[in-house]
Amino acid sequence: MRAVYIDESARGNDYYFFGALIVDDEAVLKVERGLNGVGKLLAEHVDGFRPRTEFHGSCMFQGNEEWKSVPIAWRVKASDLVAKILEQSGAEFIWRGIDLNALRRRYIDPYPPHLLTLAQILNQVDKRLSRLGDVGVVLADEHHSAATSRRKLVDFKIGSVPGYTGRVLTNLADTLYFGPSHASRLLQAADVATYFLNRQRTMTESDPRSAAAVRRIARRILNITVHRYIWAPQPTWR
Repeated sequence: MRAVYIDESARGNDYYFFGALIVDDEAVLKVERGLNGVGKLLAEHVDGFRPRTEFHGSCMFQGNEEWKSVPIAWRVKASDLVAKILEQSGAEFIWRGIDLNALRRRYIDPYPPHLLTLAQILNQVDKRLSRLGDVGVVLADEHHSAATSRRKLVDFKIGSVPGYTGRVLTNLADTLYFGPSHASRLLQAADVATYFLNRQRTMTESDPRSAAAVRRIARRILNITVHRYIWAPQPTWR
């Protein structure tokens, strides 16, 4: 059985994304130990940094919250190291997004973007697990719609999402588990990967150094990405 850690990311009202990190037992240990090592490294070189500080893509890049006092060079280094750990871990990554403007143009009353993107990434994860000949259990960051998401996973396992996905999920075991990301290095790794693919795809960096860093970090994530796609439904012309 494999574990599937999922996290979400948005770009205002324009895009909504989910990323899924698929790991076996060996990859779990490599990622967890690797991120703990990065936390320890920063604590040794940055005054006041706690080894158990949460790795959160947007905070690391923008220098917010617990990363506010971390020099930019160390924030970039930490982001790069997390991506490198993932690249070398044996994990796989799936990234799905929805063009929300296209969705609104196509549907008067579309399926809620959070649940729609969740349905699409779980559909793709299920396909990947089928190819691997394995089953998986899904773990996600705590979210305000956790209860709804759990109910929907049951629906996805016994039927498709009308108009959006065309298959029943057969390789996802049990329910959808939610927990605090600050307590899970794997959820944090999924967050970092999802954030940087989002930023690389949807933002034009004004600083050449930032652009180079984002490209480098995203390239490492793409090296383990087995599927990525942004769905932009086409309008119906009358």
